[in-house]
Amino acid sequence: MGQIPGKVNLYLTVGPLRPQDGLHEIRSLLVPYAGVCDLLDLAPNPPGTGVTLHLTGRPIPGGDTPDTNLATRAVSAYCQAAQLPPDWKVTLHKAIPVGAGMGGGSADAAAALRELEALLPPEKRLGQDKLLALAATLGADVPFFLHPVPSLATGAGEILTRLPQFPVPPIRFLYPGFPSPVAWAYAHWFRPHNATPPPWPPKLPWNPSQLWNDLAFAVEKKYPALQQAKEILLAAGATHTLLSGSGSAILGVFPTHDTARQANPTLPPNWELL
Repeated sequence: MGQIPGKVNLYLTVGPLRPQDGLHEIRSLLVPYAGVCDLLDLAPNPPGTGVTLHLTGRPIPGGDTPDTNLATRAVSAYCQAAQLPPDWKVTLHKAIPVGAGMGGGSADAAAALRELEALLPPEKRLGQDKLLALAATLGADVPFFLHPVPSLATGAGEILTRLPQFPVPPIRFLYPGFPSPVAWAYAHWFRPHNATPPPWPPKLPWNPSQLWNDLAFAVEKKYPALQQAKEILLAAGATHTLLSGSGSAILGVFPTHDTARQANPTLPPNWELL
């Protein structure tokens, strides 16, 4: 099985809705996070079986069947685009929390696309351009996970500018045991009048003073427990905290990778440090 990292939004601003698809324009700095990884494997199914799913690890409410799971939907979409029989078994072990703002579902979808592209003979593959276009139809973060390296994301998240030589900062995630719906966060986002995001694009070398998330104001108002999560991370040695994507996880930036690894705060029931 291949390991699938999650992601961190170190910067996220939300713009107007796009008339062509109703998605928000965004500006984001994305980096991969390998502190917790899903695992995915594809194997051929007997002809006529269709796409099947074997799921272990964390439960996925509403996303645990081939019709609703993003990884199996990616397999079906790939086979349709490539005009191939959709006879594949997807084995998926979930470790990235669902609804945490860590990109687990999008990462799984991209991993399925990558693995299919690798398993098929060259003459049956979609190729990188079609693969990228297909990824964008599955979710705004899926293109990033096709090649998960530090990147600037614009458009709805599908326009990527890679940032080689960008060191991933020392980060840990605190997951408070409940999901935060992506659609709700974008539908209710607001930025207070006295709040001004740092300049775009973030200056390099990056530093934590450039952390920003437009979705945090609405999500943290809805879930007061997230303030407690921030306080726990700061008490454990983090220097800065931020809501991860649409939440519900809070990321903490630590002074060094050693201090991040050694953090071991006492947590409320069902909370996890990842």
